[in-house]
Amino acid sequence: MGPANSAGPHAHGSAPAPESIRLVQISDAHFGRDPNFEFDGVNPRRSLACLIGQIRREEAGMDAILATGDLSHDASPESYIALREALQPLEAPVFCIPGNHDDPETMQRYLTGGRVVCPQAAQLGDWHLIFLSTYLQGSQGGRLGTRRLAALDAALSAWPQRHALIAMHHPPVPIGSPWMDAMGLEDSEDFFAVLDRHPQVRGVLWGHIHQEVETQRNGVGLWGAPSTCVQFKPGATRYERDDRAAGHRRLILCSDGRIRTRVVRQGSGDAQA
Repeated sequence: MGPANSAGPHAHGSAPAPESIRLVQISDAHFGRDPNFEFDGVNPRRSLACLIGQIRREEAGMDAILATGDLSHDASPESYIALREALQPLEAPVFCIPGNHDDPETMQRYLTGGRVVCPQAAQLGDWHLIFLSTYLQGSQGGRLGTRRLAALDAALSAWPQRHALIAMHHPPVPIGSPWMDAMGLEDSEDFFAVLDRHPQVRGVLWGHIHQEVETQRNGVGLWGAPSTCVQFKPGATRYERDDRAAGHRRLILCSDGRIRTRVVRQGSGDAQA
């Protein structure tokens, strides 16, 4: 793993051109059916509301928000309806992906509406955003499988001239926490075999791990995000809560294929790119 904000040639550089795409990644909201539900002492609804307020103040001009899974804790219709309402103040489309705590069908039915959608892809400027479901019923881990991998290969083949950013829930690489690494992406080798055939892929985002991770593989940036509620302690052998604040990931996708990114923590007052 590299140090924060050092994920290869795509992470840094001069100031972005005006046509750059500005994104925010949020993840692992863990909304419950009960408004008073707490995840290890944290109320996910209140925590997300505070974070959304900060995003609205500090992320002016964002083009989209990527919500990368475990958006509900119990996959209930009530949790998705509440989350949809909570996300409406964001002044950009919100692209949602299921995680292992979600139910994709319930999520599609009750979460979508207004600014909130569950697409498979989006075209923004010079960029092709691809949203992958790694949902595996009955498992905390994830898998793409042959059908989703074939669809990814086809999507990348259809737009070779556009820079590609892939977002999903489960991490495709170990993060150094044994208990979390046991529930990552099962077919990561097959996933990377697809990516290796498409040099326009610039980065991969994921959630699930409730902590910041940044590394690279073959020049492709690999980024994990913190949760909007509870954080997990890096390097832990079993579940252990971290005392860091909730956060989001800021991304600037430049027209030349560079990606500038950093994690912004709740209450940091960090408005820098």
